[in-house]
Amino acid sequence: MGAVDEIKKKIESKAYDLKDLPLFMKAVEEVAASNEDLQDELEDQDDVVIMMEVPGIIAGYMEIKDGKLTAGEGKHSDPTVTIQMNEDVAAGLLTGEVDTASAYMAGDIKIVGEMAKAMALRSILEIVGEELGVEMGGG
Repeated sequence: MGAVDEIKKKIESKAYDLKDLPLFMKAVEEVAASNEDLQDELEDQDDVVIMMEVPGIIAGYMEIKDGKLTAGEGKHSDPTVTIQMNEDVAAGLLTGEVDTASAYMAGDIKIVGEMAKAMALRSILEIVGEELGVEMGGG
């Protein structure tokens, strides 16, 4: 598991930063291909494209279609939901140092599109976080 192992090392050594978002997205895709809990979760999801963006800096997306997850680098041309945040929040979310719900309530995360569709990301990140050894998705 190349990307998963790389991300784990970066998180453990505190060397993870925003330029690693594409690697993180690839790790999510790897986990989706091998983790039965995540596969079950994906089968129950509607088709959706969730784009994560730090405006002007970096973007990546996850597409769930027919119960399968693929990830991509850059902006998606037609996301169902866009989740925007600043650099500090993005890095904290992906290392488990920032709680998703708290960041949203504080206005540090902006959701463009259907909120219910954005919630799909939360359960996905919780499972991915377990694989990476960090608490993600927040409570």
